[in-house]
Amino acid sequence: MNSNSAVSAGRSSSNHVNALIVVDVQNCFITGNLALSKAPAGQDGAKVVPIINDLIRTVPFHVIAYTYDWHPRNHISFFDNLNSRRKYLKFNQNRTINMYDEVIYTGPKVGTKQILWPSHCVQDTEEAALHKDLYVPSASNNVIHIRKGTDPDIDSYSAFADNNRVKKTDLDKKLRERNVTHVFVAGLAIDYCVGGTALDAFELNYTTYLIEDASGSIAFESAKRKIEYLQKRGIGIIQANDVKTLISSACDNSFSTLLIASINLFILLLK
Repeated sequence: MNSNSAVSAGRSSSNHVNALIVVDVQNCFITGNLALSKAPAGQDGAKVVPIINDLIRTVPFHVIAYTYDWHPRNHISFFDNLNSRRKYLKFNQNRTINMYDEVIYTGPKVGTKQILWPSHCVQDTEEAALHKDLYVPSASNNVIHIRKGTDPDIDSYSAFADNNRVKKTDLDKKLRERNVTHVFVAGLAIDYCVGGTALDAFELNYTTYLIEDASGSIAFESAKRKIEYLQKRGIGIIQANDVKTLISSACDNSFSTLLIASINLFILLLK
């Protein structure tokens, strides 16, 4: 297969323009400090890679976006940086706090709730790179790369905006420039970045699907709660095998409508 054939050009005949958002399939979540295998769910994050690769190679997405956690070393989410930020802690600043605890910081930019994670996805490190086996089509106007969590003082789960909605990434702008209407989200992990990205896509009025078997989880219970919430909001929870059918059926329905319109116009011209 030509590497460019994984991304279709232009607007589809169905007026559906479909984007796949591949969220944070990075070494840090697969073999690094925050590997899913070390999390409560104990999953191998690499298991999503062949599923995502198959989608990219076999489904005619018009746009593919790859997102990256891309943190500076002094990032607010790192447990290692807690002591330098204790002056911003709400409540007892000298209390014992453990890794993975949630704290409330009052600054320095905004008040925010923050889970304290191991240091991960530090900018320009091998840990922050996409997994070596993840398929990335060759450079194309319709292949997008988005880096998030770049502000040292504000975390970002969603690929669209930081957790406090202080700043948006360029993802929404780039999708709209390409007339995207439908978004399919996959990657790592459902309970945080995948779920947050899907929710923001929905709230930005994209028709949104989360591809469950092409996504990993930090913890089964939190992932289950996230999926239930997303479903209640109106986001489709689907499996990888459903994607091609959804996209093909939309194109088929549009072709039928166009064919009928063309026949009716031909009949009118004959009269």
